[in-house]
Amino acid sequence: MALETISQVLSPSNAPYINGVAARLKFSAAVLKNLYQGLVEKDDKGVNDNWVTASDAEENAQIIVHRVRPVEMNPREQGANRNGASYSQNQHYIQTESVAIEILTIIDDPILIPRARQAKIAVDLLAEQVEIFSGRLATIINGGTTASKILATYLEKAKGKEVNEVTISASDITNKKVLDRFIEGNSLLDEGDIAHGIDIFPQKTRVAVFRVSYRATLKAGGVLTLGGANEVYNILAGSGLNNKGEARTEDDGYIGVIDGIEVRLISNESLGHAARFLGFPKNEFKKGSPFAGYVASSYANARGVSTSKQTQVVDEVNGQGVRLLPWVSCGFVSWYPLGNVFFTSEEYNPFGDLKTLFSITDNVTFKLKGYGSRLVPALASLTITAGTGFTYGAITANDDWNQDHIVAAHYIVTDDAVTTVAGFLKAQKTIHTASGPEGALATLSGATVSQSALTAGKYLTILAISDDGTCELFSKVAA
Repeated sequence: MALETISQVLSPSNAPYINGVAARLKFSAAVLKNLYQGLVEKDDKGVNDNWVTASDAEENAQIIVHRVRPVEMNPREQGANRNGASYSQNQHYIQTESVAIEILTIIDDPILIPRARQAKIAVDLLAEQVEIFSGRLATIINGGTTASKILATYLEKAKGKEVNEVTISASDITNKKVLDRFIEGNSLLDEGDIAHGIDIFPQKTRVAVFRVSYRATLKAGGVLTLGGANEVYNILAGSGLNNKGEARTEDDGYIGVIDGIEVRLISNESLGHAARFLGFPKNEFKKGSPFAGYVASSYANARGVSTSKQTQVVDEVNGQGVRLLPWVSCGFVSWYPLGNVFFTSEEYNPFGDLKTLFSITDNVTFKLKGYGSRLVPALASLTITAGTGFTYGAITANDDWNQDHIVAAHYIVTDDAVTTVAGFLKAQKTIHTASGPEGALATLSGATVSQSALTAGKYLTILAISDDGTCELFSKVAA
């Protein structure tokens, strides 16, 4: 439970003075608005909301969807000396397969608005909080939608299975080849997913979603290869990638069309939620990440959200005031990973690299999980003695019953700060290859590690993981 911030400042020391004379001070009844992006994937593009109705999401913990598997029939030739009779010798029985979506994520933290607080500020706090919650909810749903695709695709890659992935290298950007890479990626969805009875993922079900920092890259990369001079002029004059419609970056992120596919930008707030759903640091997929974006089909991805009881307002039980009681239940799943194509700036295999680093077998489960219920690793203390080594306290990941779920931890020493799991894994592989300063922490209860390479100005970073796949970074610079 969050503790109320207790403070009292009645001194006029902050009142304005002009030439030694107290000036008038007034607080505006207006308030600066919090702005959040709307739903990025909607209207049956990129994700399907129709398989799970709002009432289904409200009343069920899991939704099962059945698919009739296609019959593998081969043509035959009458009169042939094999299976050439009047009736075919081959018979087929109808078979089905089932896929499921869990509706276990809920958003329901109460928001307290005491009368003592509302009465002394000329802003309708209740109305503002309802508006903020409704706006921020869209970014949470965006995050869960994106996270489900990342999880499904890269768990498949970690198993050594086929996934759709295209690299947009620095050379591609420099040489204006981004459009080529985009078309290459979009064309992979034309390959379909034969194992699941999908010959081609329909074009009308697709949407492209990119990090906001790729807007300039996409626009510059597409201008030099799209249409003629008039088309180029139209693109340059607008915000999008061609002149179809207007940009809606603050709504659904729409900035234009490439190769017949709507391109939308996903906000950093939404990507922060995506990272949290996967148990990564909040800035995992922001600027500097290997993750660039993806093209997805709604045939492969599902989402269920119930907002029938999105907010209720009740009287405060502890005194005068009100409580805002949110309630949203939701779930996200990518049933067919081949219905997603990911664009990355370099080799990316987060779950596979984590499995390799920590020798993970069945002791860690990677899945979507609301960050409020994740077993986040905590470090009791960390002290560095430059040129000598470091001493760390206990690393734990306790549940509500004080049971520890920590699995392992690893450290590296680098010249620059490491702020993402992807950055840690990349640096660790390089350092390990060079037999540099890195290694597993032998005990998680705390110890002293000798490391002469940890000189002044170097960064020590520890990556710890719990058994629900939650990763946490602890970093400190040697002074």
